[in-house]
Amino acid sequence: MPDEGQDNSSPGDNGTGPDNATTDIFNGSAGQWQDLLNDQDDLIYQFDPVKVLGERHLSGKATIGGDELQSLPSRTGSITEAIKGFSNVQFSNEETSSLTGGEIRPPRISIAGAKPYENNFLIDGMSVSNTLNPNGLDADGDSIAPNDLDVNGADQTIFYDSSLVDTVTVYSNNVPAKYGRFVGGVVDAKLVDPRLDRWHAVFSGGHTRSEWFDLRGVDEESTSSANQPRFRSYALSASADGPLSGNTALLVAASQRRSVIPLKRDKPDDSTYDDDQKRSSENFFAKLLVIPGADLKLTLDATYAPYAEERWKAVYDESDWKTQNKAYRLAGSATVGGSWGELTAKAAYSQNGYSRDSKNNLRETYSGTGVPDEEKYFRGGLGDAEVTNRGIDAAIDFDLAEFETGVLVWRLSSGLDLSNVTTDIWNEEARLELVTMPSSGKWNRVFTTYPESDQTRTLNTLGWYGQAEVQWGRFTLTPGLRIDHDDFSFNTDVATRLKMELDTMGDGALRLVSGVNRYYGGQLRAYAFDRHRPSLTRMIKYNTDPDILPPIKVGPDNSYQAKGLETPYSDELMGGILGDVAGFEYGLEFVHRDHRDQIISKAREKGVYELTNDGKSTYDGITLSLMRSFETARFGTHALSLGVTKSWSKTFNGAFDSEIDEYKDVDYDYDRVYFEGELIDRSQLPANDYNSPAVVTLSWLGSFYDDRFKINCVSRWRDSTTGLMNDQRTDAETPFGTVESKPTTPSSKWFGEDGLYHDAYKEGIISGGLVTDVSLELDVVKEELLTISLLLDIFNVFASDGHTGVSELGGGSKLPRSEYGRGYYAGISCEF
Repeated sequence: MPDEGQDNSSPGDNGTGPDNATTDIFNGSAGQWQDLLNDQDDLIYQFDPVKVLGERHLSGKATIGGDELQSLPSRTGSITEAIKGFSNVQFSNEETSSLTGGEIRPPRISIAGAKPYENNFLIDGMSVSNTLNPNGLDADGDSIAPNDLDVNGADQTIFYDSSLVDTVTVYSNNVPAKYGRFVGGVVDAKLVDPRLDRWHAVFSGGHTRSEWFDLRGVDEESTSSANQPRFRSYALSASADGPLSGNTALLVAASQRRSVIPLKRDKPDDSTYDDDQKRSSENFFAKLLVIPGADLKLTLDATYAPYAEERWKAVYDESDWKTQNKAYRLAGSATVGGSWGELTAKAAYSQNGYSRDSKNNLRETYSGTGVPDEEKYFRGGLGDAEVTNRGIDAAIDFDLAEFETGVLVWRLSSGLDLSNVTTDIWNEEARLELVTMPSSGKWNRVFTTYPESDQTRTLNTLGWYGQAEVQWGRFTLTPGLRIDHDDFSFNTDVATRLKMELDTMGDGALRLVSGVNRYYGGQLRAYAFDRHRPSLTRMIKYNTDPDILPPIKVGPDNSYQAKGLETPYSDELMGGILGDVAGFEYGLEFVHRDHRDQIISKAREKGVYELTNDGKSTYDGITLSLMRSFETARFGTHALSLGVTKSWSKTFNGAFDSEIDEYKDVDYDYDRVYFEGELIDRSQLPANDYNSPAVVTLSWLGSFYDDRFKINCVSRWRDSTTGLMNDQRTDAETPFGTVESKPTTPSSKWFGEDGLYHDAYKEGIISGGLVTDVSLELDVVKEELLTISLLLDIFNVFASDGHTGVSELGGGSKLPRSEYGRGYYAGISCEF
């Protein structure tokens, strides 16, 4: 046990123990709020010295916090990586790729078979989901097109380092009516509060490099960020928190994660030179906590969280650009309570936007067989693209105190939330000057201009919810209703929620639970803006009369539309058993989801793309969970969590930015495909990612030697799964031929009996495996007011060789892409 008087808590730690549990929402003021906040579903227990969350197990809800969160082995320090111990959350296979070890962006996740951007990401209960451009930060890699006005972004508008987070909760089924605007699930992160006991300061740093990782399949001469043979990653953080007065406390913190990725860069003469791409993610954070009295809590927090990726296009000098998101957020909350219940009001102002800052806006080339290698050049960039979202969010939640009417016990809650976001998108004019000199000397010169663009749109959303929890003896019925409206689609969406629970023994040992729910997603605003600009081109040849220049040709201008869209939704049926027996918490949940009206982009005529509701998918999942915390006399304290999920997903494998062309020289049927030679609906295709049919997770948090040595181990096993590959066959090998003019040319575009052609796919195997990540923390100095700790994270301890995808080479041979092998991340921490 720690020495008397020694404080081992972290910011946000309530410091409660199993004999003095409380739902205190203030740090260090449990007595003031114990009578007010007695919601048993949110009990927080500290199992000293290991702090674990000991709330009653609720269906569809999983939480990580305390030491388990802060000591988690993590390469990105992100909120989404923090939930890798939840078996019912799917991660992209590519997130553990051996080829991209230098990336530090948060991993993308799927819940209940939905797309990553169909989840709702919250900070302190307020959404930070990206509804404008959640294509994925790496969607275009090292190449961008001058026509494109949009900039690829992540699924969240701001990245918080997990050191600033108190708890992360995932809602995957039976989601309360309080939460809306999602098809998959909800990820709600609560930020830490400053401590009131005394001042604390923490400084930490960490480092890893490619030499400390077993990188498989990398190209040492790579010129692409898609293949990173070398990298250096660094993490630094500092924080201080403590009381300003008896009822006021302040927390200030700063952190930076950055990565340097050395690559080769081509010259026109085919030689190379060394250059670096860079990534950085920073947090500058301050939070003020004020407790004027026993019935009021006030918070105010401010965040600046810039994220940047510095890239360049291979071969092209001075083509460098920076994809960046300068995210600001100012938020405040007030919680007031009494014998009548609790009222919480929240508001936030935010400014963010994934933008591109280019070195210049002129791209020039001078090439051809008539140009000596030493005189050739490829240089220049494609101009800036500035995206600015300015948002105001507000919410009010009211929880009525529990009351009884006869044999019924009632718990009522209701709330209102609104959001206003204005988006400005500006694109700088871009120019291309391309000179081609053949050996004959008959040169031609092409001048192309992409005009400046400026757009502004505003979106308003309004939501209301009401929920009643009615308890009659051992039976609890929880009906809920949520209504959302927005002025982009002008849809009013009414979502019903219903949860039923029977405590068969009356002591929580065996609870039967079921639910029937509908969840409506949020509207994507991508097609509220033009995403394409036309080109203005003039070609001058060697024999052009300078007094009679050829006319300027206007390139095609794609149109983007989003009219009459229905809101995507998901219908859910679930059932399961939960309980607490002999110190073990267990759960077995069965979930079925039908995702409908999902957003997908199609072009039914040339150059006219529109968002449609043609996407649909299904998900079935079975999840077993088992948790136990215990303390031993000689071998420390331990918290164990086991999760097993078996799932079946069928999906349309499309997205809001797919831009599928349905107009071709011959008719194209997108909605039906050939799979393993059979014609089926596209919605019956197996998912191509986030699709491991079975996932097993085992988390262990152990503390030894009076809390001086800690181990946090997260193991995640995923079963082998299928990946889709194009099924290329010659005309004679298909039922009705292919679109190729030569019958001997292989093609994955096959005709059907009706004369329409369809995409053709076949299965490829993506091998699974067990990845175990371990964090070790040793306190080499542990005094009352000083602790110095050595940190070591070991990733993929057993060097599992799972694959992240399938690809096909000539002759049909497969080239699997592998996960990274064993790797190390070393650090040090000093706490005062």
